[in-house]
Amino acid sequence: MTPIEDARNLGPKSAAVLRRAGVHTVEDLREMGWQEAWARVIEMFPNRRNTNMGYGLAGACLDVDWRKLPAEVRAEVLANRIRRY
Repeated sequence: MTPIEDARNLGPKSAAVLRRAGVHTVEDLREMGWQEAWARVIEMFPNRRNTNMGYGLAGACLDVDWRKLPAEVRAEVLANRIRRY
């Protein structure tokens, strides 16, 4: 199991928030998907409804640098940022 703080694109603050939301490992994140992980984070920490967190989670889940996310994933992040969970 890979600790969430070792995931690509996620720093120590994001990792701490994710652990509080029940995401402890990279495998947890990949199993639930970045959308569900972000929804959990937003529910607990509404100020985390931002594109940086969304791009970071999507990139961590896909194991790619957030700047190289496919256009369709970037669009989904933007759509999820404005959606109310």
